[in-house]
Amino acid sequence: MKKAIISITIIILLLLSYFFFEPIFTYTSGWNNSPGKSELNPIHAHKNITQQKADSILKIIYKRLNAPAVSIAVGQNNKVIWSNAMGYQDIKNKTLVDLNTKFRIGSTSKAVTSLGIGVLLQENKLRLDQKVKQLVPYIKNHLGELTLKQLASHTSGIRNYGVCFCFPVWEYYNNDSFSSVEQSVRLFSDDPLLFDPGEQFSYSSYNYTLVSAMLEGATGKVFPKFMKESVFDPLQAKYIEEETSETLKNAAKFYEVQDQQYKEVYPVNNSNKWAGGGYLASPTALVKLGNAFMNHCLFDLQTRDLLTTPITLNSSEVNEQNYAIGWRNDTKDIFENGTQINIWHHGGIANGSISLLMLFPEYNLSISMLANKNGTSADLFENVYAIAKIFIHQNTI
Repeated sequence: MKKAIISITIIILLLLSYFFFEPIFTYTSGWNNSPGKSELNPIHAHKNITQQKADSILKIIYKRLNAPAVSIAVGQNNKVIWSNAMGYQDIKNKTLVDLNTKFRIGSTSKAVTSLGIGVLLQENKLRLDQKVKQLVPYIKNHLGELTLKQLASHTSGIRNYGVCFCFPVWEYYNNDSFSSVEQSVRLFSDDPLLFDPGEQFSYSSYNYTLVSAMLEGATGKVFPKFMKESVFDPLQAKYIEEETSETLKNAAKFYEVQDQQYKEVYPVNNSNKWAGGGYLASPTALVKLGNAFMNHCLFDLQTRDLLTTPITLNSSEVNEQNYAIGWRNDTKDIFENGTQINIWHHGGIANGSISLLMLFPEYNLSISMLANKNGTSADLFENVYAIAKIFIHQNTI
């Protein structure tokens, strides 16, 4: 009897271990050999020299990233002037990526959400100094004193993803479906702040979950409906939507890639963080948003400046990442000639996908790059710079 009890106990512990740490167990199995590289999609047969150069650079990027698929779009002077894609959106079925294929964009969602913030600032329905408690009635604790500016600039002190008594144990790998922003906010609403608001910078996508609650309070609409009606539809930005089990059916598959092998990533559900990391989009859709942002299609220059000015801490020092409202505002000598170029950008990682949206305001240039593999958005910077050089009409790589 004693041995039987011990055996049953061991089995129960093993089962619990599996469900708590399922992503680790699934990661070690199910690898497949790579199907090889695809050819460049024959999109837009009649191209100018600049577009042909971009095609050539895409071939290099595709090989360099070793991703199942890479998709890129470029906008300038409020038009989409080039886009192309290479690879497989679905390896198993050998489905090639196309220009409408949607990818997870991870934290690039924060830049997308900033356009919604801008619309409401322009309409005087929202202020950066407005407190959560003024717009979100179900927040009745310390979070109610936080301001929109503190949340949107990651200076609020709200924690980032952690571990939980859930399956699996890591919040990043959430696979529960959340039906509302209010439900999502409960994940962290009772947790203490990491520091006094405004004292430090600490990046957390949960900031934007609470931002979306404020947008709902200001508009009386659920967050996805507001974004669609006030941002995406006016800009005719198709192929961008919040991630759900339904919208995933029309998106790329998402992969882990090692050497010449691949496997689909552990399935997650990003409905708890749409505003900060839960959108699906094509590069063309993101470029349309970038174009609109630079060309004042939704709000004026003054509002745009509010969204791109890095936020200062209580010490009057600019935060360590030059983070503004949904954008990082930096300069870069991309031509290595001593000339610093201003860039507004936001990268993103999501399970099985990497993203980068970068704007070059001095050249009215917008570039989005997406790939369906695990990695970091840092993998994309030099590749975006390579594309940017072509369209700025300077030296190419």
